[in-house]
Amino acid sequence: MTTSPRMSPIGTALALAVIFSAGSAWAVTCSVPSAPHPTIQAAVDDVGCTDIVVAAGSFAESPLIARNLSVQGAGSGSTYIQGQVEVTAGVVTLAGLNISAAGEALWTHSGAQVSGFDLAVVNGLVEPPLFADGFESGTTGSWSAVVP
Repeated sequence: MTTSPRMSPIGTALALAVIFSAGSAWAVTCSVPSAPHPTIQAAVDDVGCTDIVVAAGSFAESPLIARNLSVQGAGSGSTYIQGQVEVTAGVVTLAGLNISAAGEALWTHSGAQVSGFDLAVVNGLVEPPLFADGFESGTTGSWSAVVP
């Protein structure tokens, strides 16, 4: 009769922890700019980043977001995205940012959900709506929301 080797209780717990952690997502905060993430889009493209913290400064880019994500700037008076932010999927939180573009500054579509606080959005054109998803009416050139 052969016996199977027994794993110690610590070994069993460690094996279970590895199995369970392999299937679960860990919240990872990524900083912009940094060596692995010199741009906002680089952090957005890194699926390991679930929370993105953007330093004060100006970022001339138009990030495309297509997944659940949080993007936190240093404040709407300190962190500027000079380009359109387009959100095509997921639940996205934008906070502490000033977004300005020549056209639609914030474009949310395809069922994506966006929420935000301390967020300023400035559209460079007067005729098209500020938000290109239809939830805003009128031809306002700027919008700002601060939630305590």
